[in-house]
Amino acid sequence: MIEAEALGVHVFVVTGGEHRAAAFGFIRDLWAQCGERLGMTEPVTQVGVGLEPEGGWESGPGDPAPPAWASHTRGLLAVRSSPGPGLRQAALRREHDAICLSVMLAPNAAENLGWPELDAQWSGAVHAAQPVGASPEPQQPVDGLLGEARLYLARLAEPESRPSIEPNDPLAAAVRSRIPGAPAHESAGVVTPQGFAVWEVSPAPDARAERRLVVVAGHEKDPELTAWAWTNRNRELPRLAKYLLHAAKLRYQLRVWRAAEDIATLRAATDAAIAELLKQTAAAPTAPGRQSELIKAAHALVDLQARERGLVDRSTHSREMARTVEIAAANLATLAGDPALGGPFADDKALADWLVQRLDDEATYVEAALRRSEQVGALADQLVQRSWQRRQETVNLGLTGAIGAILMSLAAVQSLQYTVPLPNPVKPAVITALGALALLASLVVLRVMAPERRWPLVQVRLGTGVVGATLAWVGMATLGGRDIGAGWTCAGAAVGAVLGVLAASGRNNRRE
Repeated sequence: MIEAEALGVHVFVVTGGEHRAAAFGFIRDLWAQCGERLGMTEPVTQVGVGLEPEGGWESGPGDPAPPAWASHTRGLLAVRSSPGPGLRQAALRREHDAICLSVMLAPNAAENLGWPELDAQWSGAVHAAQPVGASPEPQQPVDGLLGEARLYLARLAEPESRPSIEPNDPLAAAVRSRIPGAPAHESAGVVTPQGFAVWEVSPAPDARAERRLVVVAGHEKDPELTAWAWTNRNRELPRLAKYLLHAAKLRYQLRVWRAAEDIATLRAATDAAIAELLKQTAAAPTAPGRQSELIKAAHALVDLQARERGLVDRSTHSREMARTVEIAAANLATLAGDPALGGPFADDKALADWLVQRLDDEATYVEAALRRSEQVGALADQLVQRSWQRRQETVNLGLTGAIGAILMSLAAVQSLQYTVPLPNPVKPAVITALGALALLASLVVLRVMAPERRWPLVQVRLGTGVVGATLAWVGMATLGGRDIGAGWTCAGAAVGAVLGVLAASGRNNRRE
């Protein structure tokens, strides 16, 4: 029924992004395995490229980054072939923003090799190229792998016959029985405008990185099948491979989207942050513990502002991803040729339409949550700042009154030429104590304005210790006069400092 079974493979990896190095390392090792395991050790003449990419695989000594050709050169980069019977070739290309490794395993009829044996050979090469510890399951692809497409190619044995996809036609059952690991469910086939019968025999998940397609041509359609699935006269990526590249990009975007944080979780966390902020801002102006409520409101505001940045990031990524999917969908429609094609072509179109709509819906919901967050955050910021301003004005009023009273008293003393009856040994201590009190007053203002910080509290405790030391000095000077020694004065000041620090600490602990 069918003959000339061959396996064509197209592997696509990214050329940029965070997984660029991993993807490049995988494709480099896979290219090497084509020579080591599949026997493709000879260059192909008259194609204009060598066995390896021009410039090699290294960017420079000790530089792990991919070389320049991996990001800038386009078209055919390298070709390798097996000297044995049949056709065994591998071609390396850069197509737009992807590196493509295409492989053809078409044995000679005398080798008696079919799809199962060819698939096993290729699977061995892929497994050998995977990083150490990588999962062999296709559901967990290598980082940066856009996708891999395995094409099980064959032609009808009967001349002038045409492939059919009818369910009762024995061709469908025959090809399914030859595919290793084909799923139990039957997939709908399609006949392309070129006259090829195509079935997809991949596992069901939409996010699959590995796709398996059976392509059967008429007995005399070998040249057309080669140009459509393997290579054309211009040695460009064939039409089917270009289609599969954009389909791989589509499903890669689906995997990235599913791996991101669920939008419902993100919105729920934002709504919870908004509710907490509204609660704290409502309590801040009226609650008895005014200072602590202001601190909580400020913390809630900071949390919401941090979530705003996450919403902005998710919104822009959703829009960018939606645009990428739209471009892939447009390219798929162009390369398919017929918008009414069924089978895997209809599956790709339906997935693209669904994903574009989901991304658009997601971006709309995220942007709505972002606007809500921005508006509530701006209002809450005004309320918190206003509360802080009122608190600062109250502190400033009290401090101004205290300083004003001191200045008025000093002015009255000077204008009335009143002499404070202080013994000479006491005067330095009193002057120092007044300076310490002024310093403590400024430190208390800092503490009031930044209650959530620890350094103002430490400074207030040290300032209280200084005041305690100067007051102890005043007491020692008043009681002892000139007869008290410097040692006793220092000891008394030290005791006063300790008592001042302990008093400030005890007061703070009671507040907490």
